[in-house]
This record gives sequence, structure tokens and C-alpha cells, in this order.
Amino acid sequence: MPFALVVSGAGGLKITSVNRAAEEAGVGIGSSLTDAKALCPALETDQAASAADDEALEKLTLWCLQYSPMVTPHFPDGFALDISGCAHLFGGEQPMLEQISAKMQGFHLTARLAIADTIGGAWAGARFGKATLTVVEEGQVCEFLSRLPLMALRLDVNIVQRLQKLGLRHIGALLKAPEAPLTSRFGRELLNRLHQATGRVPEIFGPLVPPPDYHLGYPFIEPVVQLEAVEATLGILAERMMEHLKQARKGARQLEVRLFRIDGHVERLIVGTSRLCDEAGHITLLFQESLSRLRDDLDMGFGFELMTMSAFDVENTEDVQQGWIGSEKEMGSPQDLNRLLDRFGNRFGFDRVTRFVPEESYIPERAFRKIMAGASKVKGAPWQGKCSKERSRPFLLFTPPEPVTVLAEVPDGPPLRFKWRRQLHQVTRSDGPERLSPEWWRGASDDGLGQTRDYYRIEDNAGYRFWLFRDGLYDREQDQPRWYLHGIFP
Repeated sequence: MPFALVVSGAGGLKITSVNRAAEEAGVGIGSSLTDAKALCPALETDQAASAADDEALEKLTLWCLQYSPMVTPHFPDGFALDISGCAHLFGGEQPMLEQISAKMQGFHLTARLAIADTIGGAWAGARFGKATLTVVEEGQVCEFLSRLPLMALRLDVNIVQRLQKLGLRHIGALLKAPEAPLTSRFGRELLNRLHQATGRVPEIFGPLVPPPDYHLGYPFIEPVVQLEAVEATLGILAERMMEHLKQARKGARQLEVRLFRIDGHVERLIVGTSRLCDEAGHITLLFQESLSRLRDDLDMGFGFELMTMSAFDVENTEDVQQGWIGSEKEMGSPQDLNRLLDRFGNRFGFDRVTRFVPEESYIPERAFRKIMAGASKVKGAPWQGKCSKERSRPFLLFTPPEPVTVLAEVPDGPPLRFKWRRQLHQVTRSDGPERLSPEWWRGASDDGLGQTRDYYRIEDNAGYRFWLFRDGLYDREQDQPRWYLHGIFP
């Protein structure tokens, strides 16, 4: 049955794609629906869903990662693979094309595939080549392109029509024509596309996902439908990855496992580490925790046919001197803490597992900032500010400081008693003030406290010690003094 997809445009509905029956009936892409109905009254149509098509094409491109780590979609109807150094793994270029074509037919997709020295050459061979599967021999791309129509250069339709009016209908005519007149009449796009297709100008590939530093695969003899088999294979890949990393004295900060289902779906598991990782046991543990969380949601379908493991963010590792006294389990080690942080980070998110580092400021709430617990490098020079024992800071700070009501003997003097959270505290000892001037170059803090502060260390009649401050001075007309409780001493 003739079938086509349409989209709304200027002048009504336009045909965006057709099946073979509609094409044989004379329906062309870009024609209006009215003209298409006149040519083929039995034509069935449906509204095109471009966003869904792009998403499906991206998923299909991810499936092609089993053939090459460098893949990219060519919207709206194609994808490209950089198979440099990959074809021999599948018996050569022609067997590789035949295998991909057979898989596409299993997905009920019609595919035209081509291999060439350049992206433009492969694009042209797949869409305008005589055969469904085309392999352009190395160094023969110019000869192959010379017989193809101008549309094979990925040119704008208006440029093609203007060239055809001059009698130029094939790429071979452009290859023989002088370049200067072509550039002056048709702009730089024409020669740029021509040179990209012939290999004179490089073309950016733009991979869909960054290529890994290390990549391992494990094809299954039969489709796997048991999660236990996946976990067992995970251990095998982790051991192999450890061998490669240790042999090169490398470690990875991010690893990814991909599970390729026989129907084309790809399941991805990604784990990160706070420190460089090259231990198979730790890699396996992180992925097993990810699998356990997906146990109920993981759709095995009709089984997985391939499992791969990739390592990213790979760096050189440093040798660590082992201690002489006691075993590692008895004494503990930094690696134990790093492994714990890795498990927390992969479960809750690395941005939620944080630690504090000093910040260059004497204002207490600005004297530190949060960073990820596993961050190995802190930007900026370390803050050298120090406090003497007489000016020690409390272990517990309130963010923001909590307002209190204070009674003092003199306005600028220390508190005699204060009320906090509806409870009255009688002051028996006080030490201060410690005056902190505002950082005028940074403006007021987030809580609006931007005046000069006088801090006091207070002890009440119950023995509790507090850190109070007055924000603002009474002898300054523009200030509005207010008291706050900023912290509690142990």
C-alpha cells in the first residue's frame, strides 16, 4: 500500500518521506499532498513526528557502537561510523556491511550502506549508489563521485538548480571546471562540499558520545536473558579491564557498560570514581550495585547479544608504598575511604557527597565552601588565614545566624543575658569583642548582614558556651545594630 508522511508548511501539507510503493507510483519528497493524491489516489498519509524520529535515530546510532566507538547521527535519515581499525574484527569491509544490513532487516528497516575514504563520499554512495551495499575502493572516491548527480554533494536545492541551468548535471563536470568562477557565482559552500567529498578539505566527524580510552567487548554465543549471566560477564570484563589498565599503569575515573539487546535497544550503566580506579573487584562492585537498583526495571527482552565495557578519563597512576606495621585491613587505608565515597557517589550522586575546604575570607559563613568529597584538586591557592587559640571558632555554625534578644549594660558592651528560642540565658562569663569589618568589595552576604560585627564568646549559668555577635555599631548613624547567635562551642 502506498504510504507517506506529511508535515504542515507554506502552501499546505508537504510530503516528507514515502515508502517504496508510493515512490513507484510517482510520489516524490517535497511535493504537495494535493499533487501526490492526484498521482496516487490510494495514497495513505500520516503526520510526521520529527522529534520522535530524531530520538529513534539517535538510539539506532547508539546501537552502532558495537561496530565502532566513533558514531554520529546524520539527521533526519542516516548515521555515520568511523570504522578505521575496526573492519578486520568483522572479517573485512564487505562482511561488515552485510552484517549491519542483516541486522537492519531484522529491525524491519530498509538500509542503504556505503564505505568510502570520506564522510561525503560514503554519504553519496549510500544515497545515490547503484547497489544497496557500496564499497568505494581506497583512493577511488573522485572517480566514484564523478558519475553521481549534484545532489550527492549535500548541496542546497537552489544551488543545484542554478548549476543544472548551466548544463552541469554530474559531479564530474564540477571536478573539471575552474574553481574561481564557481566560487564567485555560487559562494564557498559549493567548493567546500566538493572538497570535503573528495578529501581535499577535512570534515569534522562530531561523535555522538566521546570515544573511550579503553574498550572491551564480550559477544554472547546465544542471547542472554538471565541477570546472573550478565553479572558473571561483568566480572570477566572487569578482570580484563584491570589487566589493560595495570599494564599501562593507568587508572579510570569513569566506566561504562553497554548491553546490546537483539532488537536494537541499548542499556547503559555508568559509574564514577572519586580516585583513579584499576581494581577489578571495585569495578565489579560498583556495577553490581547499579544492576541491583535496575533489577526490577531492566528489560531483558529477547536477550542481550553483546556486552561492552569502556573506560573514560584515564590518567597515569602513582605507586603507593605499603605500610610495614599491621595489615591493610587492620590499619585501614585511603583506598577504603575512596571506595566508600565511590559507592555513596554512585548511589546518591557525587554532587551530594561533599566536604568543606577553606575559603579566603574572615567572615565565618564565607570562610569555607563545599566541594565534592572525591575532588582531588581544589582551584585557587590554599587560604592561609589562621585563628589563635584565644580567637577559636565554634564547631557548630548556624546558617544563617539566628536572631536573639540581648540585654547589655551599655549599648556597645557585652550581653548580660539573652533570649534565644524562647529560652532566657543568664551570662556569667564573656570574652570580646572580636571586630570583623565587612568585605565591602563583595557586598552584603546572602542573609543581608553587611555591617561591622562585634563577636563575643559567652558562657551562661548552665555552663553552655555560645558565639554571639552584634551586626552594626551604635555610634554610626547609618547602622542598625542587631544581635545574632552564630554558633555553639562544645
